[in-house]
Amino acid sequence: MGLVASCFGGLAAYAAESVACCCGSAACSLCCRSCPSCTNSTSTRITYAILFFLSSIAAWIMLDKDVSKGLMKVCCYHSTLFRLVLFTQPAIKTTTNVVPWGELGVMRIMFSVCLFHLFLSLCTIGVSSSKDPRSSLHNGMWFIKLILLVGAMVGSFFISNSFFIGASWSWIGLVGAVLFMIVQFILLVDFAYSWNDSWVGKLEEGSKCAGFGSYRLISATVMLMAFVITLTVLMFHFYTNGDCKLSNFFIGFNLALALLVTLTSMLPSVREALPSSGILQSSVVAAYATYLVWSAVSGVPSTCHPLIAVAPLFLSSRGFLPPLPYVALKPAECGGDAGTNTAAIVIGALLTFISVAYSSIRTSSKSQLGKLGLQQGSNENIYLMDDKAADFDEDDEDRRLQRVVDNEQDAVRYSWSFFHLTFAVAALYLMMVLTEWDSSDADVRIGKGWASVWVQVVSSWVIFLLYGWTMMAPVCLPDRDFS
Repeated sequence: MGLVASCFGGLAAYAAESVACCCGSAACSLCCRSCPSCTNSTSTRITYAILFFLSSIAAWIMLDKDVSKGLMKVCCYHSTLFRLVLFTQPAIKTTTNVVPWGELGVMRIMFSVCLFHLFLSLCTIGVSSSKDPRSSLHNGMWFIKLILLVGAMVGSFFISNSFFIGASWSWIGLVGAVLFMIVQFILLVDFAYSWNDSWVGKLEEGSKCAGFGSYRLISATVMLMAFVITLTVLMFHFYTNGDCKLSNFFIGFNLALALLVTLTSMLPSVREALPSSGILQSSVVAAYATYLVWSAVSGVPSTCHPLIAVAPLFLSSRGFLPPLPYVALKPAECGGDAGTNTAAIVIGALLTFISVAYSSIRTSSKSQLGKLGLQQGSNENIYLMDDKAADFDEDDEDRRLQRVVDNEQDAVRYSWSFFHLTFAVAALYLMMVLTEWDSSDADVRIGKGWASVWVQVVSSWVIFLLYGWTMMAPVCLPDRDFS
């Protein structure tokens, strides 16, 4: 019990320190006079992202073998209450006879985070402006919400193991994770089209920089295609030795799909039905799918991959693409360096948590909701840093001294309810990732094992399928408006 309390106590202390500057106008006025002014919509989302990031780290720490052993000792030998209430059901043992205490800890923490955001999502349904009395629940009361979140985490350790070990919770986690991934994949394909439309639109306007814009468009396409070809060649060289026939199939099939969608995007019938179709979109989708396959074959639990392979998390860490939390490393028993592996794992995991949090923030913006068909009216392009959208007079002394400006008095800048719902399913997504998709053999290395391999490979196929449908739908259904 002492170990659990210390973990959550540290989490609470660090969270309180991290969000002190952006918790509300009162906190900033008293403690952060030197902080630049920011809007209410921005500071609130950043605060929730920080809380989600810290919760993810707390869940990840539970996978550490020493922490798992400490939990087992504390809960099984030093607390009669825990023995009577918590461990009423025998824990499942894996093939190596290791009790998955770490996985149970991850499930409990992510379960608490999910419930926390589901509660806030229900409470903020229908809020249209900050004048609504419920706005204080979303934009304020940070200390109370922090206590509520930490209390939920501690309280989850009193829930019987049977709830988390049973098939019901596993299916709930799987459904939530799949929903989160599908939404991010849809936004990825839309990002490819938006990128192409933006640059092509500037070319058609005939601006002075039209020549440079054409150079940018061609250069980006060539670089992405070069990335696909180079990575494919490297995978064929390093990951197809010995008994790696399945990896050979994954790589070859991915290359075939990349060629298929690229050729399809250039078909006259497709270009006629969908003028915005082009090679740039195909290269974006192919590059991301190839990265997925590389991460998958790097995580195959065998000796058919190099000493160490760290996934290129640059794209996902930027927030423009779905978060890819997989860091594939060769096990220490196969010759990998433990120190290097640990450093790479920590960096990869931190980037994972950041990218998931940022992707959740972007998904709830009005512009992204419109692309998902969930937003009525105009789709404003308002993203995380929307301070320039705040309407206030700089000469007003009160507003000038106010560190957090309420820019949602007339209308909210994003869907509050969907914002929390996105974080709820993101918590389920991270829970499945950290527990190796409930395979009961997870350790501190994220992305190892056949479960992660198949999830990544199938994800790459789904991305190709979604993109292919966006090209073929206007051809197959010419009477429908897909604009």
